Amino acid sequence: MLRTWEDIAPRFKTGRSSVAFKDIAFREVYGELIRQVIRKHLPRRCLVLKTDLWNEGIEVDRNLAAYVNDSSKKCRLVAIDVCRYVCESAKQSNPGLEVVRATLLASPFRRKFDFIIDASTVDHMPERLREVWVSGESQALKAGGVLLISFDCRMNLFTELYHKLSTRRVYPEWTLAPAQVRAQLVSSHLTVIREHAVFVAGLFLGTHRPWFPFSPLLKNRGMFSFIKKTELSKRSHILSFLAPQYVIVARRNPIGR
Repeated sequence: MLRTWEDIAPRFKTGRSSVAFKDIAFREVYGELIRQVIRKHLPRRCLVLKTDLWNEGIEVDRNLAAYVNDSSKKCRLVAIDVCRYVCESAKQSNPGLEVVRATLLASPFRRKFDFIIDASTVDHMPERLREVWVSGESQALKAGGVLLISFDCRMNLFTELYHKLSTRRVYPEWTLAPAQVRAQLVSSHLTVIREHAVFVAGLFLGTHRPWFPFSPLLKNRGMFSFIKKTELSKRSHILSFLAPQYVIVARRNPIGR
């Protein structure tokens, strides 16, 4: 798997002069969710872990690190990745970001975290390692700490077909069923506190290109406010058959529970 990412990452490195609608939509929704979790569930001083650096080092228009740093609370962000190229790219794009080349499959950390952001890392784990991965995230959290975990959603048939015909031929990634991930969280001593079907913009072909003909019309404050309100609503999970991604926020149970 490591050799795969070292080979693949340079081919996906983006450096566009214009940010695509799809990338802004991704960043706006996940960024708002991160802000809400920090504001509502974390202490004033908190330690945050991000489990990969693809958004910060490769698809840089989807950078989520800034949303942790821009929060009203004093958050220290540590970010990890197994790929040397991704780590180096993230450092270049994010001066001051604390980067560690590591994986939670063999965690180098003795300290516990208040908040872990798994933005589609889990769906790159083969089935035999998935439960180990989620358990590792749970063990890395303080009691009462929060995990944000997102993944490509199997409920969306287009996403499942795209993975089978295209994505998996390039790099390891699988769609996951929300019920499956929910069960793994519960077995790892985590309690689900909210969940959403997100990134509906990813369903529409062409919106990842800056030259998409409707891009100027779609890229406005009102549109992104509507997307955030819809995808982060309490009922957005019913969009799982449309949304390419699904996100669950869960809290680590107190020790002994």
